[in-house]
Amino acid sequence: MNIEHLIHRIGAKRGRGIILAVGGAADMVIAKSVATGLVSRGCGQVDLAQPLNCRRLSDKDLLGAKGAGYALASERDLDHELVLRHHGCVAAADHPLDRRGKGLAISSSLEWSNGTRYVCAGKGGGPAALARRTKDTTPYYDFAIGVDGGGDVLTHGEDEFDRIVLADFKSGWQADRPLLLVTMGLGADGGSEPEAFDGPVLPGWVPFATCEADHAFVASLQENLERLLLWHPAPATWSPTDPCWGYGLKVPQIIALAARGEYPFGTDDCGADLTRFPRRGKLKTMHKKLLREVRLLASEESR
Repeated sequence: MNIEHLIHRIGAKRGRGIILAVGGAADMVIAKSVATGLVSRGCGQVDLAQPLNCRRLSDKDLLGAKGAGYALASERDLDHELVLRHHGCVAAADHPLDRRGKGLAISSSLEWSNGTRYVCAGKGGGPAALARRTKDTTPYYDFAIGVDGGGDVLTHGEDEFDRIVLADFKSGWQADRPLLLVTMGLGADGGSEPEAFDGPVLPGWVPFATCEADHAFVASLQENLERLLLWHPAPATWSPTDPCWGYGLKVPQIIALAARGEYPFGTDDCGADLTRFPRRGKLKTMHKKLLREVRLLASEESR
């Protein structure tokens, strides 16, 4: 992952930005690593946003008893039905084992001091509310970046959650500022077949760079997962009955291992160019190159 590609597209608009974890859950881990790189290269403040699969945040009781466990509060200039912020960092060990890998637990435990962490109603206009946010009469954010680990946003239809979130955010964004999309670890979520990534076109978006996740970036992914207690220490021992990793390894770990040339489930019976990783409760076959690949896109309207 070459942060310089993003910096070049952002240009002089490096003041305050937001990174939206388009696919939710562990995409927040990738979002933080991207944000860390941006801040180290001169971006003043980068907020992180986690979309939730709901139309109203009150449907999840996030200003009530449930929300108290995630340190959530309302923001003065944002509708609390659409957007809430984390006002503290919850220790990962305080979350029940079977909830630790869920999106709210991840966003509440992710340590981040160079901006604010938000959750938003992904199907209720929360992403658009953040995109069109203003300070006085000027746009609040100078740039925005969507992040999708696994790349399903490239291959699924318009009714897929990732696509709904991205389209909603884009609908509220003013086109005179950079709006970018980072897709990485293609196929790592296990929701798309490897062949689906042969030249997919995302309407309204233009590719501008392709690269691979580098070692410094994946070291950041591992550090973040370890702090969240979500880095599997012995991935080859994975079992679908494991209470924490039964669904599979987290996408950021799959990306990190592939970038280092580590394939714990071998390649002997699936070909030299392919490997397997556990996702969605079973072993999935994926192209090694896709797992390492990063595709960067820009909104056609932004400049």
